[in-house]
Amino acid sequence: MNLLRLRHPPSYVIGVSWPRSGHHLMARLLRLYYGPNFTYCGFYGQAECCGKVPCARAGTVRYSKNHDFDGTLPQDAQHRYLIQTRAFAPSVVSNFELYLREGGQDDAASFARFASAQFTPWRAFQDKWVKSDFARTQTVIPYEALIRDPVTALTYALTSFGTRAPDPLRLRAAVSRVDGEEVAQRRITPRPGSGVHAPRDVTQFRHYDAHLFAYLDKLTLTRQEVNRLFRRHLGRDAAEGNMLALQASPSLEALERMILGSPEYTSRRQMLRVV
Repeated sequence: MNLLRLRHPPSYVIGVSWPRSGHHLMARLLRLYYGPNFTYCGFYGQAECCGKVPCARAGTVRYSKNHDFDGTLPQDAQHRYLIQTRAFAPSVVSNFELYLREGGQDDAASFARFASAQFTPWRAFQDKWVKSDFARTQTVIPYEALIRDPVTALTYALTSFGTRAPDPLRLRAAVSRVDGEEVAQRRITPRPGSGVHAPRDVTQFRHYDAHLFAYLDKLTLTRQEVNRLFRRHLGRDAAEGNMLALQASPSLEALERMILGSPEYTSRRQMLRVV
């Protein structure tokens, strides 16, 4: 986590989060700490939202939500950002449950393809909002830190709003009685007043496979990068069944060496010489 140091308390903070990284949990914690006058805009479909970032009502609205889905959200040094992220594997499991609500196929092959595709925006979010020089000037809170030690994580979050010495009693009260939720089997189930609770165990996910999830923890390449190399050297896309393993290659150079050393590449080169 990056602890933000401010000279003047800001009146408005832009929340930027990878989906399923605890943004709504954080918003509820902030509301409990600051009280009912703490104003929040969920941006996506919220009534009376201006649809702009930064918010046109900044100051009246203290905190707003944005996932930066298209990668165009500006990084404006004149504003403060509270950034939330999450490890890829548990976030993609949670996102898959929501994807099913939109009609997605609920089977292991569908999950594998969904995870493969999700890595592209996840990596872009990490590069822009977690690993960048700009991110180092903001408050970044991983979901895992929020769940493991919510009092400390909330203390960090409060610095974004200029609160440097939060009330310990109010902190603990917010953490113990905040509303929770469970995302599983296409449903979001509210858990009123449950407090901050342990995250889901991905090994209990119905499509969990230790071999597949080992790839999810090692992904480095996007499926687009993999397919570009395959088209360049083999004239085809990579087989879907091999995609996650290929995305777990340590680098594009390593993947290219593997392709160039394959019997298929040798055979293709021989055929091209004949032609």
